[in-house]
This record gives sequence, structure tokens and C-alpha cells, in this order.
Amino acid sequence: MVDVTSIGDINVDILTEAIESFDENEQKIIEDVKLKVGGGAANFSIWLSKLGMKVRLIGLVGNDYFGNFIIEELRKANVDLKLKRINERTGITVGLQFKDGNKKLVTFRGTNKLLSLEHIKISEIEGEVVHFAGYNLLENLRKDLPQLFREIKNKDKIISFDPDLKSGINFDKNEFFEVVKFVDVMFLNEKEASLISNNFEWFKGRTLVIKRGKYGAMAIENGEKIEIEGIKAEVKNPTGAGDVFNAAFIHHYYLGYDLRECLEFANEEAVKYLQTF
Repeated sequence: MVDVTSIGDINVDILTEAIESFDENEQKIIEDVKLKVGGGAANFSIWLSKLGMKVRLIGLVGNDYFGNFIIEELRKANVDLKLKRINERTGITVGLQFKDGNKKLVTFRGTNKLLSLEHIKISEIEGEVVHFAGYNLLENLRKDLPQLFREIKNKDKIISFDPDLKSGINFDKNEFFEVVKFVDVMFLNEKEASLISNNFEWFKGRTLVIKRGKYGAMAIENGEKIEIEGIKAEVKNPTGAGDVFNAAFIHHYYLGYDLRECLEFANEEAVKYLQTF
């Protein structure tokens, strides 16, 4: 039985160890680099599975080495896979990670750019919660998301949503608001929240979570605003920490914990992830 279905972006991450910042036109020698599964939907699935939930992942990868690598790693993580494969290149993100918690990412979207409704079967979407990640990276699917979300809501599912607006790709606000009217739980960082609006009235009556990195997080639900402080930690691996936060929050949300407990657990799990590479 599936508890949660995750839909959205899947790629490989090629990440450096956390390093000190350096000047332009300078070469930095590093001691470690890793190839990992990445993408918001995949990262969310892996961590939620680590927490003991039954997770299904729906998305698109290529018939290539990286596609094979992703499938093998996700199977090791006990994620239930409903992935489609096509004769295109799997997405790749190359990341420079820094000891101050910042990162610089360069992304080739690959198959993520091609994901569409034809790759998603509504019958394969199971569980009480459906999480969608990578909205701003999945341009072929964006316009059809209201239709997909309407069908999901007709199945009485809870929809959680991380739009990933940090990519710098311009998004249509009207199109965005057509999507989020079906969403129950929204995850944003502070920059993304400021891009959308100067207030949160547009998400009134639902659960809005703002991730603030080392400064903690806050959530607004039914007029109640909860804030928690950040946890000081050595940063080794910032890429994907937000997805881990999402997974941990949904884990406790699913189990009926209150808003503060959801935030605190999510923050603790994200910090745990930050300290491993």
C-alpha cells in the first residue's frame, strides 16, 4: 500500500564537497565529488522512504547511463517506481557547495523538460498525500497541472507542492495561481514567497510553509503563524536539504502532529542531512 505519491523532477546531481568561496577565473582543488540522485520529487521520495513511509515516484528519465543509475539508486532506497523512459538525455545538475550553506547550481533539464500528462497515469497516483515538485522546471507540464490537480482532488487526495521558483525561469503568475488553488500544503523559501506576493492572503485557509535556511522556518495555517529558529550546524551538503525538509514535514503532517511539531521535525531532519555528504 502506498502512503504518498511524489510527482515531478528527477535528475542526477554532481556535487562538490562544501568549500570556501573563491574568486572568478580561479581554479579550486577539491578532495571529494559525488554523483547522487537529485531533483525535488526524487529527493523527497528517498527521505520519506528513509522515515518508514511507502512512497511512489512518478516521473521521466532517459534510456541512458544516468537513467539506469537513478533507477538502481531509487530501488535501493525502497521507493516504488512508476517512471517512464524515453530516448532522450536524463537531466543533470552540477553543484558547487559552500561551507556557509550557499550553493551554485547549473541544471540541464533533459527529460524533465519533456515530462507531460501522457507520462502520468491517474490510476498510478495512490496514497493519502500527493507531493508535486519542480513546477518551474517542467515547462511541458505546467499548463496542464490544473487539469491534473483537479483529477487528483476528485480522488480526495491532499496535495503538497514545492514549485522550485529559484531556477530563474520566469513564471506566469496567473498560470501559477490557477495551479495553487488546488494545493493544500505549499513549500516556499523566502525569495520565492517575495516573488509571488507581498502578503499571504492568496493562500488563506490552507498550510503555507516558508523555509528560511539557517534562520529556521515558519508556517501559516488558518490564521495561526508558527515560527521556529534555525539549528547551528556544520554544512557539508546543502543541495537537497529543502526537499528533505518537505519530506519530514509531510511525514509528521500525515501522522497528525501539530504545526509546530511538523516544523521542528522537518528542521531537525534537514540539519541532519546538511551534515552528511
